[in-house]
Amino acid sequence: MENIRLSAILFFAFFISNLQFAEENTAPKQPPISGYYIILYKGYSINLDVTYNGYTVSSSKDTDISGQADVNFWTVPGKNEIKIKISPRKGKKEDSFGKKASIRLLVGQQGQFPDEGEEITNFEWEEKEDSVLPLEKTIEFTPPFLPPSNLWKSAEKIEWNSDTKKSALEFVDSFSKALNSKDPKQIYPFIEFRAKDTSETRYFPYQPEEEKKALEGMIKAIGSSWKLEKKNVKFGTICNGMIGILTTAKGDPILTAKKGAALPLNLGKIAGKWVIVR
Repeated sequence: MENIRLSAILFFAFFISNLQFAEENTAPKQPPISGYYIILYKGYSINLDVTYNGYTVSSSKDTDISGQADVNFWTVPGKNEIKIKISPRKGKKEDSFGKKASIRLLVGQQGQFPDEGEEITNFEWEEKEDSVLPLEKTIEFTPPFLPPSNLWKSAEKIEWNSDTKKSALEFVDSFSKALNSKDPKQIYPFIEFRAKDTSETRYFPYQPEEEKKALEGMIKAIGSSWKLEKKNVKFGTICNGMIGILTTAKGDPILTAKKGAALPLNLGKIAGKWVIVR
């Protein structure tokens, strides 16, 4: 009788523990509170363009494309947007994969492969009989967490007009002259905010001495060959108007140097002053 009673107790205890384990497994999964926002994209037998809050993630023309992009720098408070455009190719044969596209937004952690992250949203497309191209799709989402950044706390919304365009070009001109001085003490103040903030956003410790070493290496390689294109400058904004971008009419950088070097100009306005932010 004692053996039967003991067996019943053990069975009951085992049943309760399994029930508790099952209840724990059915609890809702908590959203991530930190990590790296990553977009994975693929496009076959079509042209695929993807932007994230206005930042160009990928753009293909008459070629298959597959890749990934870390978009922590461009993730903003509140509503975020992924815009997708799928358009037909001209005079290109369809490959063995067929016409299809895949865009996934995930949150990855250090040490993970990109596709091992937790998926936030996705868009899949494959050609069917009733498919019509071009196709445009906008995905809106609110991120479960915001990567650390001082930019969004202090940046002013940029509105381009004759005055702001003029002052931005004057700022960039001063930056190009500092670059051509080859003097780190003149150059570093222009890039200090970017160095600090992007380190924080990537969860890397800010190491000013390492940043200055990298700057010295760039100076040694490029010298004073920087040229600034001041004509036909295109002024745009991304990230809800908090980052201003200056490019040529074709979308190329306006600050270039020998050996194919170029510096994208992503500006913010903080306390009424222009700052290089990304």
